[in-house]
Amino acid sequence: MKLVKTVKCKLQVNIEQAAVLLETLQRFADACNDILCVSQENHTTNKVKLQHLCYRNIKEKYGLQANLVIRAIARVAEATKKKRKQSKPRKFKPTSMSLDQRTFSFNEKRWEVSISTVAGRLKLPLAIGNFQRGLLAGQKPTSATLCYNRRTKEFYINIVVNREVPFPPKGGNVIGVDRGIYNLATTSNGLKFSGRQAIHVRRHYARLRQVLQTKGTDGAQKLLKRLSGKEHRWMTDLNHKISKAIVNSCKPGDVIVMEDLRYIRERIRAIKGQRLFQHSWAFGQLGRFIEYKAAERGIAVVYVDPRHTSQRCPKCSNTARDNRHGHLFRCTSCGFVGHADIVAATNIRQVYFEALADGSPSVGPEAGSTCKPLALAMG
Repeated sequence: MKLVKTVKCKLQVNIEQAAVLLETLQRFADACNDILCVSQENHTTNKVKLQHLCYRNIKEKYGLQANLVIRAIARVAEATKKKRKQSKPRKFKPTSMSLDQRTFSFNEKRWEVSISTVAGRLKLPLAIGNFQRGLLAGQKPTSATLCYNRRTKEFYINIVVNREVPFPPKGGNVIGVDRGIYNLATTSNGLKFSGRQAIHVRRHYARLRQVLQTKGTDGAQKLLKRLSGKEHRWMTDLNHKISKAIVNSCKPGDVIVMEDLRYIRERIRAIKGQRLFQHSWAFGQLGRFIEYKAAERGIAVVYVDPRHTSQRCPKCSNTARDNRHGHLFRCTSCGFVGHADIVAATNIRQVYFEALADGSPSVGPEAGSTCKPLALAMG
């Protein structure tokens, strides 16, 4: 089984090289914005059609290498397909640039990368540690993304590598994982990760943004800019810690089962005070982190139908809304009492076994997920 992973590496760049990279990023972003206009004028998101419509003009206007123009067209085509439901068109900023095997190469002996720019090829050393070196050792990557952090004024390159990982055999333990807002994750083997701190952080940044936006001064705008992305980075770090703890509690050959929560925001109506947490709930990111960490250790990840997993009694299978009272689960039929999230995780595990017994595949993986459906994951 192939695992696709991105390795983030800092680049060692001098003043002259930084100027060239910034100019290249600016031209790439301007090219993307021009291509976006062509896409909207001709009502197409097909990259082949876009290439016929604007390839020559873009190449002559911005002086980009042929393959950088192709990457710009592909980026616009992909972005417009994802954003077509939004009312406002997307504007591309000079913060990243897609690279392929003709515009990027990696030299393991020198630990450097070669990137195509408007001033020719630049060879840039990687400022990385043993962790990144271990991931890149023996690899021959063919794609990457050049990134510029405007806050720190540093350049990074995200290198995509493919790794062969053993596919998990049958017969391992099955662990159900319930993802939520007040408890970010609860497992059937006894792990529980509170979401109280996440709720506190969300509220803090929401109030701070509201105050600064209301104030509207130049100083407030500068502070908003400095705070941009800080909440997201904090939540990403927390999800990494949770996913690592869950995967470390399993052994190679085990199976992690989660609910398929696609479109849950559209299905659930929240009261006004809970909308902030519902719409900022990073359940998809947590699921993806669990997936790739599990794949590295030979642990399967599958998704099952989420219906009634929080309302069903794990002892007598009685299903009713009245069974759940906040964090407490009390069965109205047999009187079973337990923690609601642990009960949900246990039911998720049970749904997996029922799907296997019926011979029916599970619901497919969530949007953005790379794991396989149940029927394939079990070979």
